[in-house]
Amino acid sequence: MRRILAALLLLLAAPATAAAPAGLTIAGEGFAQGDILDARAMPDMDGTAGIMLTFTPPAARRLLALTRTRVGKPLPMALDGAVLVEPVVDAPIEGGVIEVSVHMPLADAEALAKRISGKDPLPDSLDQ
Repeated sequence: MRRILAALLLLLAAPATAAAPAGLTIAGEGFAQGDILDARAMPDMDGTAGIMLTFTPPAARRLLALTRTRVGKPLPMALDGAVLVEPVVDAPIEGGVIEVSVHMPLADAEALAKRISGKDPLPDSLDQ
C-alpha cells in the first residue's frame, strides 16, 4: 500500500515526459482537460478517497462507446502515461460520470482531481 501511495505521489509531482501521452487517457483514448466538466475527490468508506469525473456531452458519448466494448474487461485510466486504475467495466457508462477508487488520502485525491481537470471542482450548490 505504501508503495502504491508513493508511486501516486511521484505521479502528482512528476512533469509529463515527451514519450508519455499527456493528460488523461481511458483505454488508450485521450481526454483533454476541456473534456472534463468537473473532477472531484470523494471520500470512501475505508478512510481513503476516490475521484468522480463528469465529462462534457461529446466526451460522454466517447466514454459510452469505449465502455460498450469493454464490459467485463479492465478499463485502464492513465495520467501522463502512468496507469492510475484499471477498474473492470460492469456496464456501459451512460450519463458521462465515472467514479473510481484511487485509494489515497482525501487531500491527495483532491490534488489529483485538480491535476486531471486543470481547475477546482464546481461548487456543490449555486450559493457557493
